[in-house]
Amino acid sequence: MDSSSSPECVHELLTNKRKNGNSSEDSRMGWRRFKKESNTGSSVSTTLKLYEDPWKIKKTLTESDLGILSRLLLAAGSVKRHILPVLDGEDARGVESEEGIQVRVWDVDTKSMHQLLLKRWSSSKSFVLIGKWSQDFVRRRELRKGDEIGFYWDPYSSLFNFCVLKRANRP
Repeated sequence: MDSSSSPECVHELLTNKRKNGNSSEDSRMGWRRFKKESNTGSSVSTTLKLYEDPWKIKKTLTESDLGILSRLLLAAGSVKRHILPVLDGEDARGVESEEGIQVRVWDVDTKSMHQLLLKRWSSSKSFVLIGKWSQDFVRRRELRKGDEIGFYWDPYSSLFNFCVLKRANRP
């Protein structure tokens, strides 16, 4: 670790600032010096990350997600990146097939469990959640065009977690 970014260096800078008075010029000079010293190859990150966003698959709903086909279209890249790698081989192959696999979906907001079918949609090479999507989610949760929803796959419970992240403006 670069000594200029060590906790001792930060402590020394703050201590010197207190000893020498707290004029705005001293503060600016001390801060500039610290920034310059800390930007010389330091491997210490000062970025504060409060939490990792669990909602790996986010979607703003469209008319086709809410229509009579009773299906939610998911981007192929998101499914390939966040779901397929954590499924066992048989389930991953099932998702890629026309038959698909039954998946449980836990609605985090209402604390209710639902069943949907996850499969690759052959016409677009995307993935869809079908079954009672309209009944269990669209109508029950009063989803509208523009609402943002989120999903993530919980590999420990082998289910999707679902949440309405943001509601579109209502007329």
